[in-house]
Amino acid sequence: MFSRIKNFLTTYNTNQISEITNRPIHCFIYRLIQLCITAYIILLIVEGKLYLKTDPPIPGAVRLTLQEPNNFTKPSYCVESSPTTNPPSCADDKLPCVYWGAKEIQYPIEETGVAFFTTRASIVKYPQGTCKILASSPEDACIINSRKSPGESVMNSSFIADIENYTVMIEHSIASIDGKILLKKRLMDGQFLSADDTTVIKSWWANSNEADGDILTMKEILDAAGADLSACSSAPGANKDVNESNRSSGIIIVIVIHYEYYQNPRPISLFINNVYNYKYKPRIIDDAEYKIIEATSNIDDGSYIIKNRHGYLYLNDHL
Repeated sequence: MFSRIKNFLTTYNTNQISEITNRPIHCFIYRLIQLCITAYIILLIVEGKLYLKTDPPIPGAVRLTLQEPNNFTKPSYCVESSPTTNPPSCADDKLPCVYWGAKEIQYPIEETGVAFFTTRASIVKYPQGTCKILASSPEDACIINSRKSPGESVMNSSFIADIENYTVMIEHSIASIDGKILLKKRLMDGQFLSADDTTVIKSWWANSNEADGDILTMKEILDAAGADLSACSSAPGANKDVNESNRSSGIIIVIVIHYEYYQNPRPISLFINNVYNYKYKPRIIDDAEYKIIEATSNIDDGSYIIKNRHGYLYLNDHL
């Protein structure tokens, strides 16, 4: 009895911790795989900026405005008189040239998201009484028939001189879905890329106090899209027997504006600025040509003027 009391008073229990050094190697491999997966997920989040709050922006109107150069030159594709023989190659496609202002080259002048610039034109005038624009009877219908009423050529087919040195200003804006953010072009960083989507042709920075729009020369746009006005036209309607060039037949270029809008959530927004930028991505549409027939009637005497315009059409799209 006394022994039990003594043991109760003088003894106690303790936990023993043992280190096992023969844990199987597959446990280490399992932990290593977990670490690699975690690192990969973090990399995806950082690389794709998935930690940001993103919304697809709502694009606004796009406007293209043309400006003539300060000094004109005489390009190699301009000659004094119309050739009497077919050119040996498309690069030798030459015509007499005219020097037009920007408002005459761009037709129509006020358009949204689209612009047509003339590269070749001819003008025919029909005499008085050809078209009665106020015709009130079927017999007097205003219908132009070049066979019955031949017109007078005011200007033979001619190229627009120095078209590559004209400049184009592109204005655009975006808004957020909730309407809380409305940004004009000058409040965003922008780039004009080549057709490979990698080479940067020109860059613009937010709040740089430049013009309201991005300004590029015609040549910069054409080169970025991979378009050559002196190259042979691949359009089905082009006259390949006479080596008709793109300058003569016309082409179509699409300029896609790709917007990026990232809004950092708090508290990240206190340290990292929100991202608003855009990129122009020009493309040429293969096997296509473009022309516009501009008709102007004189109400007073019934005369009629038709301008046959060929050129390149710019179409704007958004992503």
